[in-house]
Amino acid sequence: MTAGRTPLMDISNNDATSSPAPTGSRRKSGRAVKAPEKFIPEGPSSQTGSANSKRKRTEEDGEGDASEIDEETEASDDAVESAAEEELREVRKNAKKTKKPAAKKAKVNGTTSRDEPLAVKLPARPKKGGKRVAIADKDAEGLYADVFQSGDSSEDVVTRWLSTYNEDNFSALADLVNLVLRSAGCSIGVTSDDVNDEDNVMNRLIDIQEEHQAKNITDYPLISRAKTSHAFRDSLVGFFDQLIQAMHETGILYKEKPLIENIDVWISSLSSSTLRPFRHTASLVALTMITAMCRVANGEIEVAAQVQRQFEAEKKRKGANKARLADFQKKVKTNEENKAFIELRIRGFFDTVYTHRYRDVDPRIRIECAEAMGSWMLTLESMFFEGSYLRYMGWMLSDTHGPMRLEVVKQLSKLMKNLNPGGMRHFVERFRPRMVEMAIRDSEPGIRAAAVELMDLIRENGMLEPDDIDTLGKLIFDSEPKVRKAIVGFFSENINDSYDSRVEELGGEEAIEDLLTVDDEDDYDSPRGEWIRLKCLAECLLAYDAQDSDEPSQIETADFLDVSGSESRFTLAAQALYDKMPVLKDWEVLAGYLLYDHTAAASDNDAENSIRDAFKPTEQEELILLEILNAVVKVNLAHVDETAKEKGRSKNSKAEAAEAKDNAARRLAGLIPRLLKKYGADPKTVTLVLRLEHALNLGVFQELRQDTTVYSQLLDEISAQFNGHADRTVLAEAVAAFLHARGYEELEEIADNKILSLWEDTANSLRQLNQSGNIALRGSFRDKILEDLLHTLVRLEQLSTIASSVDTLEEASTVGDPLPIVILLDIIARGVFEDANDEDIDSLEDEIVLSAMKSAMFYFMWKIRALTDAVAIEDDISDFDIDRLKEWQEIFIQNLTAAFSSRATLDPVRLIGAGTLLDIHVLFTTLRPSETPKDAETDVDESPYYLTLIKQIVPQVHQELASIFDALEKQFAKKAKKKLAEPTDDEEPEELDEEPEDDEEDVTDSERQAETLNAEKELCEFTGKLVLAILAQVIDASGSLKGKFRSRLQRNRLRLGPNFKDVIAYLDEPKSKAKKGQSSKAQQAADAKKKVAKSKELAEEEEDEDDPFADVEPEEGTVEDLRRRELLEEEPEGSVDGNGEPAGGAEEDEDDIMGD
Repeated sequence: MTAGRTPLMDISNNDATSSPAPTGSRRKSGRAVKAPEKFIPEGPSSQTGSANSKRKRTEEDGEGDASEIDEETEASDDAVESAAEEELREVRKNAKKTKKPAAKKAKVNGTTSRDEPLAVKLPARPKKGGKRVAIADKDAEGLYADVFQSGDSSEDVVTRWLSTYNEDNFSALADLVNLVLRSAGCSIGVTSDDVNDEDNVMNRLIDIQEEHQAKNITDYPLISRAKTSHAFRDSLVGFFDQLIQAMHETGILYKEKPLIENIDVWISSLSSSTLRPFRHTASLVALTMITAMCRVANGEIEVAAQVQRQFEAEKKRKGANKARLADFQKKVKTNEENKAFIELRIRGFFDTVYTHRYRDVDPRIRIECAEAMGSWMLTLESMFFEGSYLRYMGWMLSDTHGPMRLEVVKQLSKLMKNLNPGGMRHFVERFRPRMVEMAIRDSEPGIRAAAVELMDLIRENGMLEPDDIDTLGKLIFDSEPKVRKAIVGFFSENINDSYDSRVEELGGEEAIEDLLTVDDEDDYDSPRGEWIRLKCLAECLLAYDAQDSDEPSQIETADFLDVSGSESRFTLAAQALYDKMPVLKDWEVLAGYLLYDHTAAASDNDAENSIRDAFKPTEQEELILLEILNAVVKVNLAHVDETAKEKGRSKNSKAEAAEAKDNAARRLAGLIPRLLKKYGADPKTVTLVLRLEHALNLGVFQELRQDTTVYSQLLDEISAQFNGHADRTVLAEAVAAFLHARGYEELEEIADNKILSLWEDTANSLRQLNQSGNIALRGSFRDKILEDLLHTLVRLEQLSTIASSVDTLEEASTVGDPLPIVILLDIIARGVFEDANDEDIDSLEDEIVLSAMKSAMFYFMWKIRALTDAVAIEDDISDFDIDRLKEWQEIFIQNLTAAFSSRATLDPVRLIGAGTLLDIHVLFTTLRPSETPKDAETDVDESPYYLTLIKQIVPQVHQELASIFDALEKQFAKKAKKKLAEPTDDEEPEELDEEPEDDEEDVTDSERQAETLNAEKELCEFTGKLVLAILAQVIDASGSLKGKFRSRLQRNRLRLGPNFKDVIAYLDEPKSKAKKGQSSKAQQAADAKKKVAKSKELAEEEEDEDDPFADVEPEEGTVEDLRRRELLEEEPEGSVDGNGEPAGGAEEDEDDIMGD
């Protein structure tokens, strides 16, 4: 409730009339380019050279000794040389004709084993890059060096290791364990004796772990950020994957069972280590081996099924071969045994590694486990795709690590796409609430989007409840673009389901097509079946909006935090749905649906009447569809514009796109007046229709006179809406349309004529209202006149934002009425508070006063701009104009002061009135010259007369402004729970009024946060105006109160948050920039002597002078010190000049600030 008190100024006498790299170095093809030049020796001993080269190559590849080379191949080297030369000539001859050199194969005399590659194919090895090295380690040796530095494929490395194992199994196994240890960043290895002692595995690993831990090594290859880290991982995974595959193909996996068992012991023990590098590396190895065994087991299942089919087919034959049957039975039995053994090893690894590592403290290991589980289910469905393993995926959905949850959701999506969804029904029923919760409330938008896509797959298989469908459907209003984009498909299916059920009720598609046949596709005004889909869309959005607004989790945005602009939740939803709903791409269908008269009389056909009722929209649905129309029109025109500007398109296609854009603008310009006529009564609908004008490409209407006439008619309709509405939103959209038109040269004159007509209508309305009574006295008008006065002032305020109001407000009437500017200034006097015992009347009166303040402030801003332009071109400014402006300035200041000083609470009139008072004083200081010579002497008589408009705020108002600042400070400190500093000894003690504590039991956290933000906003806004006034020297610059405001503002600069601190920081003196060059020692000594002498002079002056602000005196020699000493020498306050200009560079600095 606003409390009244006696105003500071008496205004009763105021006269209103005045990608990863490959794991092996395979051959690209059999092409033999330059083979003879590079590999065939020139000397006669070609046979020897060829053999040596072959021996060297086979030694490097580990495929055998040189003695094992086929003698027949050595004997044919001469033929190889001649064949290579012949082929080289052939290749050079046909190089331009073919890109497949494999078609030309070298022909040699004699026979060559398939295992031995032909000599002419050697150059086909990749030349660039050579052998790939996964990691550079000078100390690498053994299997570790072979895997990561040899550059050979994993198959070759595995083959060599298995050969080593056949020779010395313990040494080879120790080398394998050392490979894992070295891969974990540990240089300590095991010996063959350690491998032979199975009972001492854990003790040996503990010793290695302690020794490695003592070195304080934290980094290891798997988490390294080096460029080779991906190649390292691929090589490690590739080796163990191929190891299992080779052991299976050679039968070692089943014949040498102790091998896999020993590997299991060491890897499992390492995976349970307390050291993260050991644990991570071993877990990756174990998961890789399980993946490979799953692939092998799946292959065994397929082979067993094939053999079984052959067995059954052979068995059904009349003359069945018993030997073949026995052979088939033996194969089936062998496959079953192999499969059973592999599954046993898989379960062993799973129990010892996975069940512990899927919940490891390291999220990287947990992600490895989640990814592996999904791979196993896809590879070995018969074993892993069941509830006992799926539950691990469900448990991992609640992981605290975001990437982990995302990986699980991705794996579940793969399972839904690639496997039988029926196998996941029990899993979905159990974990559906958690998956829905992730889609709605997860903290990371990417996870929510992935969860939405998963729920869409679940919905396709009929595993979602209707409540879940509605809950997820409301995500079309989500604030995250990723989530809105992900839910589009889900939401579109909801609309399709609703449409299908509606069509089925009406008799099916054929019945609707018979009754709603559209002969001409361009006839958008005739009913069509797509209108039913639009009706379903509007119904669904309206229902979801109603449900969503009832939920307490929806955070209400404070009124002053308008962060969305013209976008609403419906426009954002429409933008997301544009690409997925074809009915939205043709926006003219939607416009025709909105323009159709749904209230027309019913026909005699009951079926047709039923269909018309099915797509008849309600008022709320029409409002939603208008917002959707705004969105799809903008998106459509943006797409057309992008198509017209797209690079790489032909000139004809670009011209077609540009023509389509122009045609769309013409059609839209013709639709807007029709929409305004239909929806012109409701401010909400009018606002949405007026926003369509912003999407118009007005350049189209500059080409033809006819098009200009069309747009002129559109502006006429917009002008009619401007005069017929008082809603601020409607008026703002209307003036935005005029401003849009003024941006085009050919349309500027048309827009200016419309704006001038609106100015005249508004000024005439203001004159008529002035004749209704004493317009300066609060409570002199009835409700109807008050409303008309408010509407007129709001229109005046909105017009002032786009065009100068000076000519209109200063134009005299023919009947001798007061000038509109005088009437406007008198209205501000209604702000002097008088309790009318009616809150509605008081609120209406305050709105009138606030609008009058803003309109008057706009007038003075336009006036100062005109004066500044006149001064810039050295145009004559009459003293009469200055005196009249000075009179209006004085009335404005007096009425403002009387209005806000009559209020005791922080109501809008008091805050905005005080802020406007500061603004008007600062505004007139912009008339000061921007540059003044440093040696110029101030002469009042020679100063331009217009500078007398610059005034200082009278001392009587200082205390009122200080009390407002104190109240704002206390209000924010209370809301934000901050403690204020105590007044200093030089400041007057503040009266501590005991304010009753607000009852905040029913206030929600979001409401409390909004109140705190609003309090901070009001404090920072008012403080900013005070800071500008101090810098402009219209307050706190002279007299007994000099410096008090500056000191008072800085008292709590570090206690009221960063925003307040940044505002106060503008009071700090600018630091002078040091010169780049350094002065000489003699010059520095002379400067020091001058500084000492100056300090003594200042000390003597301070002793003679009794300065009440000595405690805040700035440092000697600063800009502030010079300014203050110069101000003390000026004439006492009350001089007529009112300039208050400091001399020298200080003035230049202040003017620069004000100019900004």
